[in-house]
Amino acid sequence: MRMAKQKTLQLMQGSPCVSEFEFDESLLTSKELKVKSFNDYSVDWAKFVLENRDIKRQHPRHHYDIVYGPIADDGVTFQLRRYQSGVITIEELVKELQYAKGITFQYFFGTSLALSKLTKL
Repeated sequence: MRMAKQKTLQLMQGSPCVSEFEFDESLLTSKELKVKSFNDYSVDWAKFVLENRDIKRQHPRHHYDIVYGPIADDGVTFQLRRYQSGVITIEELVKELQYAKGITFQYFFGTSLALSKLTKL
């Protein structure tokens, strides 16, 4: 709900709304879906996030049905910007993120097939 409230404030319109879904995580290892998983901050994760946030490039930058990995929230975005501006190396970026307090994971459901695997609660 916190994120919904924050987004409503950013857009200065609407009311926060949260929908809940259930997902069978065993599908992450099935052959039915193309899945990319990042189990921790890594150089590959950082490059993937940066490539998919590059507005100068055509999107989507991948063909996965689902992507699972660490969330790139404001704190992570700050570190990504430090890397992009040359203040730290990509290895330093990953190291700093690994020492940050806690890690939260997220799912990206990027195709109709992936979305069809969700059950609304």
